[in-house]
Amino acid sequence: MAYSAFNLARVQSDFGITVQTGLNVFGHIPPVSVDSAVAAWLVHKRGLATTINTEKARSEMLIAPLLAEAWRVGNGRISFYSGVAFDVDAATELTGVCDFILGYPPQLDTVTAPVMMVTEAKNESIMGGLGQCAAAMVAALRFNRTRTPEITTVYGCVTDGEGWKFLRLTGTTLEIDTAEYLIAEPDRILGVVLNFVGLAPAAPVAA
Repeated sequence: MAYSAFNLARVQSDFGITVQTGLNVFGHIPPVSVDSAVAAWLVHKRGLATTINTEKARSEMLIAPLLAEAWRVGNGRISFYSGVAFDVDAATELTGVCDFILGYPPQLDTVTAPVMMVTEAKNESIMGGLGQCAAAMVAALRFNRTRTPEITTVYGCVTDGEGWKFLRLTGTTLEIDTAEYLIAEPDRILGVVLNFVGLAPAAPVAA
């Protein structure tokens, strides 16, 4: 069973998850400057990615570069995984490949201490990807519980490259931000991502 088989209603019923929504849940997090080369890449490739309009194009040209920038800024304090198998609990069907995972080091060829699960929206439907992302977050919380119990909150994001919607799971409470962050403001997205993995600086990182 793939994580993509889950919708939000099933995540709620299977795992006893309570959903809360709020506007600008993470709006207080300050932006972090994106490296000028990455910012230029996003500007130049945004039109091409949306014209090709495939999940692969959006992933390669918009999503991966910005997440890789978070990894660069982390400077050894973040692990970054793309398209890896994350089989946590076959009995509850929490298995499958995750699009992107950010966690704590060490950076290995297997996932260690996941903190943020990033799901590519299918058919450009960010709302439709919430269940898949939430299921991966439940799996991450269970994974951490047996290996790194000090990590009690897992964050998530559903994105089609253009819009980024963020989530937070603590225990059985899933918070979904009703706001969407846009790739046209990558500094805001980077600030939220770095905050999630505990690396948001007091002041923006210089490009």
